[in-house]
Amino acid sequence: MLFRRVKKHVNDHDWFAVWVDFVIVVIGVFIGLQVANWNEARQERQRASYYVDRLDREFDVIRERLQGGVDVFGNAVAQIDWLQQLRRDYAANSNIDLPDRTVVFEALSQVGSGRIPATSPATFQEMLASGALESLSSDELRQALYEFDEFAGVARAAWASIRQQHYDASVALVIIVDSRPPKDLAGLLDSTDLGLEMVNVDIETFLNDPAIGGHLNNMMQAQVNQYTLVGRQLQLAERIESLIQAAPQ
Repeated sequence: MLFRRVKKHVNDHDWFAVWVDFVIVVIGVFIGLQVANWNEARQERQRASYYVDRLDREFDVIRERLQGGVDVFGNAVAQIDWLQQLRRDYAANSNIDLPDRTVVFEALSQVGSGRIPATSPATFQEMLASGALESLSSDELRQALYEFDEFAGVARAAWASIRQQHYDASVALVIIVDSRPPKDLAGLLDSTDLGLEMVNVDIETFLNDPAIGGHLNNMMQAQVNQYTLVGRQLQLAERIESLIQAAPQ
């Protein structure tokens, strides 16, 4: 209809009307493009909001898990330090008042406790694969997610290496202190304690066997390294959470 009207105006040499028709067409195209752009931007904002909400929920879980890891590793380090000091005190004076055997057992049962480092968030991996990361308006949040993803790989690789040192020290302590091999060495890798049975813990062996000191030192080194890794991951996760809270909704 518009084309017929323009043709009529041209045939009639009504150039003003032709100009008006042209302006109407230009304005219509402009408005159409603006509406399309607005709709696309709205969909992009909705997409970003959807992923940010998922990231927020996932990092709540990750942060809680990492905080638990920091607590567990921190406690293990404290218990090892206490046991090492007890051996030093006993070596300096064998007549000191020794703590109750159950206290020593509780400390020994916690020196091997730990948590596996957090993996890269599933939401981030999905965003990376689909290109949805570009929908995030915060470059800082995007960079923080990349940093967490990269460090998660580093932490997992380091954990796999430290895990062997942790395992070797755990088995050695069980055999020396408990005076017999653990029933399930494979299960010891993922256990939250050394598998000791209090009735069999030999305190005299613990205090006097020179090899115990070396195994405790190895365990301390492994647990301190784990504590450092998990602590760094927690810092990265907390930063991401603060950036998510600051992100426009």
